[in-house]
Amino acid sequence: MESTYRVRNADGSEYGPVELDALRQWAIQGRIATSAMIVPEGGGEGEPAGAHPAIASILSAPPTVRGSVPEAPRGDATGGLIPYKNPPALTAYYVGICAWIGLLVPPLGVIVGVVAVVLGIKGLRLRAREPEVKGSIHAWVGILSGGLVALLGLVITVIIAVSMITGA
Repeated sequence: MESTYRVRNADGSEYGPVELDALRQWAIQGRIATSAMIVPEGGGEGEPAGAHPAIASILSAPPTVRGSVPEAPRGDATGGLIPYKNPPALTAYYVGICAWIGLLVPPLGVIVGVVAVVLGIKGLRLRAREPEVKGSIHAWVGILSGGLVALLGLVITVIIAVSMITGA
């Protein structure tokens, strides 16, 4: 048969008898002060809980957090360089860069440039609503590059149209 114990607090209150496993559980739950006396049931001298071999290490352990410990946020493999959570900004970036090829056929450059500008604006709006998605630099590259290509494409198209009309 396992030994049982009583917990006697400094104020005279007493709890038990309990077996050693329950005593350990009370210590884990913080229900036993280190100054409380652990008295064996059936007689014998008690000893302070902080010195009792079965629970001293539990009582001297540093405090812990109740409940589950939240997982640390993880970054992405790209180090945050690619705003994959902001598809409009990312798409605006690539369309804005590729729009320069569209200048080979100027009207196509105008269309692709406008698409880049629209996507860039959508990306900036998404970033304003949800700051954690990032991508404002990509959106601005799309807007500026697409806007410049659209403007150049329009100018080149007008120059070509005017020269065709005037026959020059």
